[in-house]
Amino acid sequence: MTFKLSRNQFFLFLFIAQTGTVFLSFQTPLVSATGPDAWLVFSGVGIFHYILLLLYERNYEYFKPGPFVSWMYKGYWLLIIVSFISYIDYTLAVWAFPETPQIIVISIMVGISLYANLSRAETVINLSVILLPLIPIFYIILFLAWPDFVWTNLFPIAKIDGSDLLKGIIASQFTFIGIELFLFFRKHVDSKQKVSGIPLFIYQMLWMFFFLSSVLFSLLFFSLEELKMIPEPIMYILKSQAVALVERLDLFFIFLWMMWSVITISLFAFTTIYVHQLHAKGHRKRNTIIFHILLVIFPLFLRSKEHVDMIQNSLVYFHLFFVIVVPTVVILMNRRKKK
Repeated sequence: MTFKLSRNQFFLFLFIAQTGTVFLSFQTPLVSATGPDAWLVFSGVGIFHYILLLLYERNYEYFKPGPFVSWMYKGYWLLIIVSFISYIDYTLAVWAFPETPQIIVISIMVGISLYANLSRAETVINLSVILLPLIPIFYIILFLAWPDFVWTNLFPIAKIDGSDLLKGIIASQFTFIGIELFLFFRKHVDSKQKVSGIPLFIYQMLWMFFFLSSVLFSLLFFSLEELKMIPEPIMYILKSQAVALVERLDLFFIFLWMMWSVITISLFAFTTIYVHQLHAKGHRKRNTIIFHILLVIFPLFLRSKEHVDMIQNSLVYFHLFFVIVVPTVVILMNRRKKK
């Protein structure tokens, strides 16, 4: 599978994959663990995110996974996609389609991904462009809640102990999911376009603004006691807003979020198939169809919110392994071979 990415395509691909479904719900576990310090903790975590990007940029040429490591990543991404699909299905059942059978919702989402991934690579890569005009609309709607913000909710600060700090750092790791895609697709970026330096810093600032602002919105709108009982604070903020001619802003956003999530699923499916084809030449269409059949079947076993939460909670630890441990081992081994 050969394709080229412009710098903007690369960063947009990475941004959509990283934001995906997690921006809707990661705020509650983070705030529950760290209280008013959530925004400070996430700011610190964001610095580590940037350090990780810098390390990836410096060493991506040495990241050449073999068949075994590639299979490990494919299993990891399969777990991510199944988790995302199950969470999306549950959320849509609560907010939009309570009477629609699970199999229909899942089949529609996976069907869109299948259609995109059976097309040219450029088709999947450019799906993210659809969201560009919608992201500013999302922020404009959120800022309608400004008069209801309680700024004292941000204080007092620096009152958490080491145990809560660790819980907050772990909860923040959901926002890192997808960062490992940098290592796989960086080599496809046009060599004439610079990624390191200012472009990478701008990407970090956009990522930071997106997630940190959602934490601040949640803290400013809800009390700590309320946040502990609200699984999707951003949805509840939107639901509370009223605009002339639009009665349910939350329904508009749920369709935006669903589109965002389906594109994210398509990008992870594309990545899984791409890595598979690195070591198994041919039969791309057959492999794509088989993989998407699995994406329909596996989420059907996660019928309850408890099952979905169990998988999502385990993702954090898999994520740390595949984002830090595996790349470090692969890069060090390949560096040693080149000496």
